[in-house]
Parts: sequence; C-alpha cells; structure tokens
Amino acid sequence: MSALSRFEQFMEQMVEGSVARLFRSPVQPVEIARRLERAMESQQVISVNRIIVPSFYRAFLNPQDFTAFQTVRLQLEQEMANYLSELAQERGFRMLGYPKVMLADDPAVSRRSIQVVAEMSSEESGDTQQMTATVTTPGPRTSRARQATLLLQTPSGAQQIELQQTLITIGRGLGNDIILEDSRVSRHHAQLRYRQRRFWITDLGSTNGTFVNGEPINEKALHDGDLVSLGGLELTFRDG
Repeated sequence: MSALSRFEQFMEQMVEGSVARLFRSPVQPVEIARRLERAMESQQVISVNRIIVPSFYRAFLNPQDFTAFQTVRLQLEQEMANYLSELAQERGFRMLGYPKVMLADDPAVSRRSIQVVAEMSSEESGDTQQMTATVTTPGPRTSRARQATLLLQTPSGAQQIELQQTLITIGRGLGNDIILEDSRVSRHHAQLRYRQRRFWITDLGSTNGTFVNGEPINEKALHDGDLVSLGGLELTFRDG
C-alpha cells in the first residue's frame, strides 16, 4: 500500500463524530497532503550521493477554512508528517530528521487556498533557511562551448558534477553549490571561480587544506586532468 493510500485510509476512519465536519470544509486534508508532496518534490537539494528534501513544513489556510481543522489539528499534523516520511522513503529521498508539519491560519491566504512553505529546521542545520529547488540560487552561467566537470569516485561508480556557474562554493554545509558529505571536508571548504578563460580554485581557510596534484594551494588555475584533494577527498577536474 502506498503512502498516499495509507493516508486516505486514515482519513476515512475519521468521519465519525465532530470530525465529520472536516469533510464539509472547502479544503480537504488530502488536498493539503498533495500540496505538501509537491513542496517536497520541488524543493530538493541534490547532494553528491543523495537527494535531500525539506523536513519542516508549514501549511497556511484562510482563518475560516482553518477553523474546521482546529479540534483535530495535532492528529492531522502527525499523520501528514508520517505520510511525508513514507513518501520520501518510497522515492529514495533523504530527510535530515523526522518531518514536522504545522497547520496555521493566515488572513493573507484566500478562501479554499493552501500555501505551503518547506524549510530546514534550526535543530537540523543550526540556523533556519528555506531550501531551494536546485543546489543553489542560480548565478551567472559560463559562456563556454564545452562544459567543465569534477569527477568523484563513489561506491556506485564515478559521479560527474557539472560546473555550470562562474562562481561555485564547495563544502559540507547545505548552503554550498556543491555539497560533499565527508568529514574531511570543511563546511565551507573551497571556491571555484571562472576567469581568464579557465577555472581557478581557492581554499576558504579549510581545516584540512586544498591540494592540486598533491601540492597545497591557496589559489591555483585548474587544467584538464588535475587531481583536486579537499582534505583527502579526491576529485578529478575535466575541462570539456
């Protein structure tokens, strides 16, 4: 049975007593669940070896629509969190903590509408930041005819990371353009910048250092085939 089917089955069991008025509401619980699902699907962070999705969700309703959910709000929030957890497992996504869903009212939301915000929670990342649909906020792209890449060897084979912007940050923290989940890599380890018709790599004061072909560097131009080591995690630079 799919995650959505289990959630719908749960809702069918809630039609007795005062809960029946939920099914006379212009906004149905399954509609909220669908909007949460779309938020999860659209706000993915693509890491090197996994896809991370938000684990903190807020669904805002018009105060008049929200009234119908008040008596069972906590139960619904828990079941919707369970639904998102199962859905993420089904689709091979990773959450950095068990999901949390909050239902709230907002006069700015029109009747029969649902507004969902998906975020990282402060417990997971040390600060609260909204997750974006791509690895970073889009920046200026390179105008090169050939695409430079970094190649990372993983247990499942070589993974190619395209260098699509003129300024790229690399590190373990989720705010980076390229996220490398390795304890040897600092949260903000290095930076790639495209200038003078080539990529240059700069160390950002990392703990374990940045090396090119075995030599420690502060800043260095990269050439095709160079071996870049971030604290011991090795990537091969390919230029076209």
